[in-house]
Amino acid sequence: MQEIIDRIAAQVGIEPDLAHKATSMIVNFIVTQAPSEYVDMIRQHVPGFDEIAATGAAHSEASEEAAGGGLMGALGGLMGGGGIAGALGSLMGGSQGGGMAAAMAMLGTLQKDGLELGQVKDVAGGLIGQLRQVAGDETVEKLLAQIPGADHLVG
Repeated sequence: MQEIIDRIAAQVGIEPDLAHKATSMIVNFIVTQAPSEYVDMIRQHVPGFDEIAATGAAHSEASEEAAGGGLMGALGGLMGGGGIAGALGSLMGGSQGGGMAAAMAMLGTLQKDGLELGQVKDVAGGLIGQLRQVAGDETVEKLLAQIPGADHLVG
């Protein structure tokens, strides 16, 4: 998985540590939003997938605690970020319940860390591209179809 992250960092032009954090949070988002049978189809092709998802979960939990928890904390962090909340609403296709809150919290955290929305989309797109190479287009498409708004997030 580290090889994938290093490629993404080079493609997006960001520091490897930031690419690691962003990628781990996106992997965690996938794991928490897609049904497990679809995640399992990817997991079997990517060594270290569970470890990177666990790292992303830890980052997400720490960010939620720092923001005061929940959707309101995530919104508070996003509102000061130059309209990213509105952009996210259109990106995710409207209200998606828990998935929307998770996506907003993730984007808010990554924005605070210095990534712009376009860079987050580039990281997500790079990750999906790498997953396509190892798991195949059909498998990745099946996974993405299970996550509302994912097609907008990855471009």
